[in-house]
Amino acid sequence: MPRRSNAPEGQIRAAMRALIGSLLRDTAGTTMGIALATIILLVTLVGSGTDMARAYMTKTSLQNACDAGVLAGRKAMATSGTYGTSETAKANKMFNFNFNPLATNSQNITFNTSSSGTGAISGTASTQMPTVIMGIFGFKSITLTVECSAELQMASADVMFVLDTTGSMRCQPSQSSCSSDQGSLSKMAGLRSAILDFYKTVAAAVVDKTNTRIRFGFVPYTATVNMGGIIASGDMPTSYFADMQPFQTAVAVYKTPIYVGTTGPATATTQTLTGITSSQCTNYGNNTYPTTGSNPATVAGGPPPADTTWATYSYGSWTRTSGSGSSSIGTCVRNVSTATTRNYQLRYQFTNWSFQPLTVNVSSFKGMGTVPVVTNIASNSTVPNEGTYDMVALAALNGTTGVTGLTTTNTQWDGCIEERQTVQNLAMNPVPSGAKDLDIDSAPSAGDPTTQWKIYENDLVWYRGTGLGTRTATSIPSGVVRESSQCPPRAMLFTEVDTTTPTVAPTWLTNYVNTLVPAGSTYHDIGMIWGARLASPTGIFQSNVNADPVKYPSVSRHIIFMTDGDMAPTIDSYSAYGEEMYDNRVAPSGTNNSTLTNYHNNRFLAACTRAKNAGYTVWLIGFGTTLTTQMTTCATAGRAYFAGDTTTLNNTFKFIAGQVADLRINK
Repeated sequence: MPRRSNAPEGQIRAAMRALIGSLLRDTAGTTMGIALATIILLVTLVGSGTDMARAYMTKTSLQNACDAGVLAGRKAMATSGTYGTSETAKANKMFNFNFNPLATNSQNITFNTSSSGTGAISGTASTQMPTVIMGIFGFKSITLTVECSAELQMASADVMFVLDTTGSMRCQPSQSSCSSDQGSLSKMAGLRSAILDFYKTVAAAVVDKTNTRIRFGFVPYTATVNMGGIIASGDMPTSYFADMQPFQTAVAVYKTPIYVGTTGPATATTQTLTGITSSQCTNYGNNTYPTTGSNPATVAGGPPPADTTWATYSYGSWTRTSGSGSSSIGTCVRNVSTATTRNYQLRYQFTNWSFQPLTVNVSSFKGMGTVPVVTNIASNSTVPNEGTYDMVALAALNGTTGVTGLTTTNTQWDGCIEERQTVQNLAMNPVPSGAKDLDIDSAPSAGDPTTQWKIYENDLVWYRGTGLGTRTATSIPSGVVRESSQCPPRAMLFTEVDTTTPTVAPTWLTNYVNTLVPAGSTYHDIGMIWGARLASPTGIFQSNVNADPVKYPSVSRHIIFMTDGDMAPTIDSYSAYGEEMYDNRVAPSGTNNSTLTNYHNNRFLAACTRAKNAGYTVWLIGFGTTLTTQMTTCATAGRAYFAGDTTTLNNTFKFIAGQVADLRINK
């Protein structure tokens, strides 16, 4: 309620009491005097009431204008992050708009505001209102003063951050100096700082620390998303992922039969041949003189699998006995190592590589432990059984009898995903029923791989060039390579942030934002799909989303989507939709990058719609990148913003925090 100034009214009443008392004590008074006194008393009372009513009206108007001014000032501060000249001017403008001094001829109007330093804007307004009737008694004006204050007051809220962590985030906001990570000058460093300041703004707005819950969730994205932490915690069962999965991969073909036996100890002897030249002696040492023979050569038994005695020859010495120059002749000695091979077993030698699509058993990866994978094969590599082997199955044989010539590496699934079944559809409006990737609610059905997600494992994916068919070779051709990983940092379900100390971010939050590192290419659709999926109140994570509904029956829901670039899928990279060039899950074969972008943009918009239909306000920030039509369409109306530098990004996050909270009068 507005405060009233009682001093003038009290003075008037005191004067009236003195006048009435004087008349009552005057016994010589006449009827006319008494009547006059009565008239004066009535006029005074009416005048006092009239001017007090005008004062009340003026003070109410002054209070309303004061409130409007500090609200405008606090809202301006939410945009800029500071309370300076510009913000003060907006507060003054709103005060002046709402206070009309002409209604009561008020004069000497003042309005002063300041920031408390804790997120509130306080103000004091005053004016002098001329009296109408009481002036004849010496009370020419009444001074009126009010106080006002506005602050952000936060109700319970869930905020899901969907964050572009692609390679360009290592650049400066001007998109310059991208050859290396720009460290504290990079967009990524600016993003980390902005998130922490967002927390501080929100936490400072929480008045009821006991009954208000603020939670943050995170979905960093590149060409895929990382569910590793959510899987490890048990919130996403590994049964949601298929055991058998198609890859564009490498296959080893073993179909050349050979016999491999056990060779006994060798016996060393020498053999001598006289009357030959030095060059003939060299050939004799290699067993190609006086007749052409092999080295080693079978000298007894054989052929395999019968026991076979082998002789291996090498040059020993040559001693001239006659002649000169190149026609000199002499005595030649060669070394002979003789050994017998027994117990032959049939083996199959490596024949060739085949780079092709193949379904691989990946069940061993789902435990998120290390799994060996073959990375190279020697030309004389052998296996016991004829056949074709993928790089997981072949690595599993390494070290067993009859397996030779393999180079392996230990790899580990970190939790990144390939999306579940989808369909080629450009418009995605409406979303076809077969596009299960855009279903943000349904859990996979047991044993149904069309509804299950797949693991993203770059060590099993080989780029084989622009040719779409199978490619075979006896050694890995130039340009055929294993794909590099685009796995971003781990996503996080809604997690409560402690707001009791708004100036200090919780340790877990600081640690988490420091895991955000730039790498990979830009697929906005996969980020928004999983942002909506993690946040859906009717989806597979609803127990987290809807936690403690009795204590927190009303929660405002927000998705903040930040990107520093346009959608940029490429046909020759490995993403959540496989190898776009070969797999064609999203767009038809032969689609170029430009057309592929259109397909993914429409999936992005479909995911944005799903998020908004789930009850979320979608805020979108373009950091150092012009807002596209898709970006502004994705955002809830009027909630797409451009930030050209780190300071603006920080202030934009603060502004959104102010909008997530409610502006309220607190005095």
